[in-house]
Amino acid sequence: MAVEAVNVAGDLRALYPRVLAKTIAFTCGLADAEDAVQDAIERALESWPRTGAPDSPEAWLVSVAANCHRDRLRRGKREERHADALAALAKMSPWVQGAIAAPEIARGWKDDLLRLLFACCHPSLDTGESAALALATVLGLSSLEIAQAFVVAPRSMDQRLTRARRRLRERGDYEAPRAENARDRVDAVIAVIRLLFNEGYWSTFDEAPIRGELCRLAVGLGRSLRETYPSEPEVTGLLALMVLHEARRAARLDATGAPVPLPEQDRSLWDPEAIAEGTALLEAALHAGVPGPLQLEAAISAIHCRAKTAASTDWQEIAELYALLERLQSTPAVRVNRAFAVARAHGAREGLALLDDSIAGYPYAHLVRGALFEELGRDEEAIASLEQARSHARNEHEARQIRERIARLREKGRS
Repeated sequence: MAVEAVNVAGDLRALYPRVLAKTIAFTCGLADAEDAVQDAIERALESWPRTGAPDSPEAWLVSVAANCHRDRLRRGKREERHADALAALAKMSPWVQGAIAAPEIARGWKDDLLRLLFACCHPSLDTGESAALALATVLGLSSLEIAQAFVVAPRSMDQRLTRARRRLRERGDYEAPRAENARDRVDAVIAVIRLLFNEGYWSTFDEAPIRGELCRLAVGLGRSLRETYPSEPEVTGLLALMVLHEARRAARLDATGAPVPLPEQDRSLWDPEAIAEGTALLEAALHAGVPGPLQLEAAISAIHCRAKTAASTDWQEIAELYALLERLQSTPAVRVNRAFAVARAHGAREGLALLDDSIAGYPYAHLVRGALFEELGRDEEAIASLEQARSHARNEHEARQIRERIARLREKGRS
């Protein structure tokens, strides 16, 4: 019996990660696998609405992809795709929706997806390139979403992705390794999962500032990664960090869908079981005696989670942990967060002293600087910084909150 084209597209979106993972196994290259799967998808879109889906759609697609790959090899033809196979089917990563809708098979999808992430994280690419390529090709995030995650212009991100794909095509050895042979790729896989979680935790989407499905997928991938590498402290640290952040998610939006700042959140909505799990994971990671950036970030999150009220937060301890983190990972993001913590522990003037010109390109530096200027009563400087922050807002919800803050300051100046 014929099926509706829209249902066919939905089926194909759900099948895509499994088919791509299996196709890589015999093409030994993501570029060739994508081309082959794209051909198989095009044939399915042509035939399935008329004839109905086969009894085993996944096996059908893998078989057709294999035949298409062999045909390409015989013809010696390799086409450059202007869009990923995934992009032809959906703007959003398809197996995210499938995993949420069908939890009984979600685990298998996550494992397939983890294998694909390792395939993307080739040693010939640096960690940033691997992460960008995986987010685009495997997870289906847009260039804009990835550019926001890396704090670069979308055009620059497009160029980076093009260079990464070209380099892998030239090498011709793009494959998914076995876990025991892939330890040199773990850091890149961690970066991908972290960036995926960050996009879910505070999204570039105006309609959904928090994308819970991406957070859940990232946590699931983190669990699979820890099962694969249980003795890697930073893998456990990553999972601890995500679980602790997830524990607070229910309190991060109000009834209207507007974001609620951490000090104003209803802490009774925080998940005590998730906090307990995240804390236990953190303790297990720290027990190895090899502290890393993710473990320190998880420790900071744990301090927030154990505070019964915003006023009881131990900002001194958080500031000290950020100082340690900056020694290991000297980035603008770490410096800005450290400045905010120092301001809470020792006053706004002390925090401002850490916000020098070296972090001017980091969008949230303007927001923190504006907040600290406001605390010091330097309203004109606060407005100028907040205007810059507004121009870099991650989504409309954030931009609106900044505009309201600017309006209050200007009203104060007129009164």
